[in-house]
Amino acid sequence: MANLRAWIVDAAGDEEIESVVIGQMGWGEYKSESVPNYNDIPKGRAMPWEEAMKWLDYEFDDGVGAPRCQAVYAWTATKVIAIGQYDGSTFWYTIPRNPTDIMPEMAGG
Repeated sequence: MANLRAWIVDAAGDEEIESVVIGQMGWGEYKSESVPNYNDIPKGRAMPWEEAMKWLDYEFDDGVGAPRCQAVYAWTATKVIAIGQYDGSTFWYTIPRNPTDIMPEMAGG
Protein backbone atom coordinates (compact mmCIF):
# COMPACT_ATOMS: atom_id res chain seq x y z
CA MET A 1 0.00 0.00 0.00
CA ALA A 2 1.06 3.56 -0.63
CA ASN A 3 -0.18 7.03 0.33
CA LEU A 4 -0.39 9.61 -2.46
CA ARG A 5 0.26 12.58 -0.18
CA ALA A 6 3.34 10.87 1.29
CA TRP A 7 4.63 10.11 -2.22
CA ILE A 8 4.45 13.79 -3.21
CA VAL A 9 6.20 14.82 0.03
CA ASP A 10 8.92 12.19 -0.51
CA ALA A 11 9.44 13.29 -4.11
CA ALA A 12 9.70 16.95 -3.07
CA GLY A 13 12.43 16.14 -0.55
CA ASP A 14 13.58 19.29 1.22
CA GLU A 15 11.77 21.58 -1.22
CA GLU A 16 8.48 23.34 -0.56
CA ILE A 17 5.58 22.14 -2.71
CA GLU A 18 4.29 25.26 -4.43
CA SER A 19 1.29 24.08 -6.39
CA VAL A 20 -0.57 20.90 -7.36
CA VAL A 21 -3.02 19.87 -10.06
CA ILE A 22 -5.04 16.71 -9.41
CA GLY A 23 -6.47 14.76 -12.35
CA GLN A 24 -8.61 11.73 -12.90
CA MET A 25 -7.62 8.20 -12.10
CA GLY A 26 -4.79 6.78 -14.19
CA TRP A 27 -7.33 5.20 -16.55
CA GLY A 28 -10.05 7.85 -16.57
CA GLU A 29 -12.70 7.20 -13.95
CA TYR A 30 -11.84 3.49 -13.71
CA LYS A 31 -11.47 2.37 -10.06
CA SER A 32 -12.39 5.85 -8.74
CA GLU A 33 -14.62 4.31 -6.07
CA SER A 34 -11.45 3.49 -4.11
CA VAL A 35 -10.62 7.19 -3.57
CA PRO A 36 -12.36 8.97 -0.67
CA ASN A 37 -14.53 11.90 -1.78
CA TYR A 38 -13.45 11.40 -5.41
CA ASN A 39 -16.37 13.34 -6.88
CA ASP A 40 -15.68 16.35 -4.62
CA ILE A 41 -12.00 16.68 -5.50
CA PRO A 42 -11.31 19.76 -7.66
CA LYS A 43 -9.73 18.27 -10.79
CA GLY A 44 -7.69 20.11 -13.40
CA ARG A 45 -7.19 23.23 -11.24
CA ALA A 46 -3.87 24.46 -9.89
CA MET A 47 -4.12 24.87 -6.13
CA PRO A 48 -1.70 25.53 -3.28
CA TRP A 49 -0.28 22.52 -1.44
CA GLU A 50 -2.18 23.47 1.72
CA GLU A 51 -5.46 22.91 -0.15
CA ALA A 52 -4.39 19.93 -2.28
CA MET A 53 -2.82 17.78 0.43
CA LYS A 54 -6.15 16.95 2.06
CA TRP A 55 -7.40 15.47 -1.23
CA LEU A 56 -4.25 13.37 -1.67
CA ASP A 57 -4.12 11.82 1.79
CA TYR A 58 -5.37 8.31 1.01
CA GLU A 59 -3.97 4.80 0.83
CA PHE A 60 -3.97 2.89 -2.45
CA ASP A 61 -2.57 -0.28 -3.96
CA ASP A 62 0.46 0.63 -6.09
CA GLY A 63 0.99 -2.93 -7.29
CA VAL A 64 -0.10 -4.81 -10.39
CA GLY A 65 -3.36 -3.78 -12.03
CA ALA A 66 -5.15 -0.59 -12.95
CA PRO A 67 -3.87 2.60 -11.29
CA ARG A 68 -5.77 3.10 -8.04
CA CYS A 69 -4.69 6.70 -7.55
CA GLN A 70 -5.12 9.90 -9.48
CA ALA A 71 -2.80 11.54 -11.96
CA VAL A 72 -1.00 14.43 -10.25
CA TYR A 73 1.41 17.21 -11.18
CA ALA A 74 3.15 19.02 -8.32
CA TRP A 75 5.68 21.84 -8.56
CA THR A 76 8.61 22.75 -6.36
CA ALA A 77 11.23 25.42 -7.06
CA THR A 78 13.37 23.02 -9.13
CA LYS A 79 11.20 20.09 -10.24
CA VAL A 80 7.86 18.82 -11.43
CA ILE A 81 6.55 15.69 -9.70
CA ALA A 82 4.22 13.33 -11.56
CA ILE A 83 2.64 9.90 -11.18
CA GLY A 84 3.34 7.18 -13.73
CA GLN A 85 2.57 3.56 -14.35
CA TYR A 86 4.47 0.79 -16.07
CA ASP A 87 3.45 -2.83 -16.45
CA GLY A 88 0.77 -2.48 -13.79
CA SER A 89 2.96 -0.82 -11.16
CA THR A 90 2.31 2.79 -10.12
CA PHE A 91 5.18 5.11 -9.13
CA TRP A 92 6.19 8.76 -8.76
CA TYR A 93 8.89 10.47 -10.79
CA THR A 94 10.32 13.95 -11.22
CA ILE A 95 11.64 16.06 -14.07
CA PRO A 96 13.49 19.38 -13.86
CA ARG A 97 11.22 22.40 -13.74
CA ASN A 98 13.59 24.52 -15.79
CA PRO A 99 15.98 23.84 -18.67
CA THR A 100 19.12 22.16 -17.39
CA ASP A 101 21.93 19.95 -18.62
CA ILE A 102 20.72 16.48 -17.68
CA MET A 103 20.47 13.06 -19.32
CA PRO A 104 16.73 12.41 -19.82
CA GLU A 105 15.29 9.07 -18.74
CA MET A 106 12.21 7.24 -19.97
CA ALA A 107 9.68 7.19 -17.13
CA GLY A 108 8.37 3.68 -16.66
CA GLY A 109 11.23 2.09 -18.52
